[in-house]
Amino acid sequence: MKKIKSGTILFVSCAMCVSIFSACSNTKEKTSNEAASTTAPTAAASADGKKSWEVDTSPITLDAYLNFSWFGNNWTDSAAQQITKETGVTIKISKPVTDDDQKLNLMINSGKLPDIVMADKNSPAWSIMEQKGLLYSLDELAAQYAPELLKDAPKEAFTNYKGEDSHTYKYVDFIEGEKYQQEAKKYNALVGTNQPEWSIRQDYLDEIGNPDISTLDAYVAALEKIKAKHPDKMGFYANVGDLTNDRDYQMGTNSMLPNFRYNVDGNKIKSGLRSDNFKQILGFMNQLSVKNLLTKDTFIDTKDIFTQKINSGKTISYAWAIGEGTKSPADNPKTSYKVMAPFQAYSQVRTGGGWNAFAIPKSNKHPERTIRFLAYMASQQGHITAKWGVKGDKYSGDIVTGPHYNVVDGKPLYLKEYWDVKQKDWSGVSAKNGLGEYWFATNTAWWLYPEWNNTDPSFIQYNKMFADKVKYMPELENLDPMPNSKEGIILKRVTDLYAQYGVKMIFASSKEESQSIYQEFIEKADSVGLPQVEAYWTDQYQKNLKRMGK
Repeated sequence: MKKIKSGTILFVSCAMCVSIFSACSNTKEKTSNEAASTTAPTAAASADGKKSWEVDTSPITLDAYLNFSWFGNNWTDSAAQQITKETGVTIKISKPVTDDDQKLNLMINSGKLPDIVMADKNSPAWSIMEQKGLLYSLDELAAQYAPELLKDAPKEAFTNYKGEDSHTYKYVDFIEGEKYQQEAKKYNALVGTNQPEWSIRQDYLDEIGNPDISTLDAYVAALEKIKAKHPDKMGFYANVGDLTNDRDYQMGTNSMLPNFRYNVDGNKIKSGLRSDNFKQILGFMNQLSVKNLLTKDTFIDTKDIFTQKINSGKTISYAWAIGEGTKSPADNPKTSYKVMAPFQAYSQVRTGGGWNAFAIPKSNKHPERTIRFLAYMASQQGHITAKWGVKGDKYSGDIVTGPHYNVVDGKPLYLKEYWDVKQKDWSGVSAKNGLGEYWFATNTAWWLYPEWNNTDPSFIQYNKMFADKVKYMPELENLDPMPNSKEGIILKRVTDLYAQYGVKMIFASSKEESQSIYQEFIEKADSVGLPQVEAYWTDQYQKNLKRMGK
């Protein structure tokens, strides 16, 4: 919002008398859900320098619908009470019985929406609410009543999710934007326990002289030597299961051999099934099967069976994640699997797009208090109250009064004793102190700060190994069509074909046969309409680029 010169104050005051919500009138469709008239709002910040949420802390209750049946807290814990004390806002939470959008759709159709709506950012309900003009423009509300929100929120919250009119109607939480990436790298936290990797048994490597396995060919050669000594063991093992779930077409190779669902080809998006990377992955998996280093267990076993086989030591090497990468096999507890260094080609694509979102419907009679509440939650003080807890040097043993964290090297860090208790009984602790449960308007780095332990030597090393191979491409966010659309139905057919042909391609008797089956698969995928899906992806991709100013 531009600063107002002194000579225009009288004019602006008159304009506000005509319509105090003029800054928020930009809608796609007029509806009966227009905001109720109210008295002129208090300025965003008072003359004494108060934050916008401090201007009015009178008691108010806002109804919030969280479209997650599993959400556990109900604003009775100590964190919620402190938030209310600092803002005057009490949140009355409602949620669905099942996660099928049915309750939310009924509210949309009736036009009776609560003060705040929160749902998965990819829910079809968002586009419906936007098209019907049911939501306030958050950027305009913030500019008028709570400018701190525009400053404290990740910039991507107001650039990457704009509507067709260039306004933002939903605030997406847990965005891994530029600032987050910088902070995560600074504190060795970009790579965490869920980072994809391969592991291999150290004792078996020692048996063959601990050779260099930094290239794919060297790795396969090592597997062959170990397999010759341990013929009863599986060579390479992953937990793919049904290939319909193999969204990025990696066949279990976990970014060590990279591929992504969307293959950027100039200014177009092509399917990852056509990429050279996919062809390399297919060639590698076929090579393993021909050499008897891969079994169909990878495409049959459930997660539980997969875990059991690794724990028992039935495989030489497996693909999983860093947090599960150093297991000790039951047949030799004195050794362990080790996390392999990434190959030179390793690349993990992240969109960094968060996962849930909230909005303020026009049926909300107090949009100025609501946006100020959200500005508080997005502020550092809001993060202290909602996530960090009480600062102190020593944990008292009381999960409510804390202390919960201290500042180490300029960053909040949970006290080890408290964090250990939290990890053992997350839901039980959260029910009492509420810390980490109310994720309205999160700044992802601030939210995760107290969990990032910059002194853990293993993760310092893992970040050195993998961090530079993580690539963020937010422009590839949310490209898929609706499942019941023409393109969505085609995509489902292609996915089913992939599941049908994938295992055949992998377990073909030769490279030539595998390539022949692949060619047959691609031709069938094209015949059912894959180019139409690619055209849809390209259109969405171009829209994303335009929204992001790229």
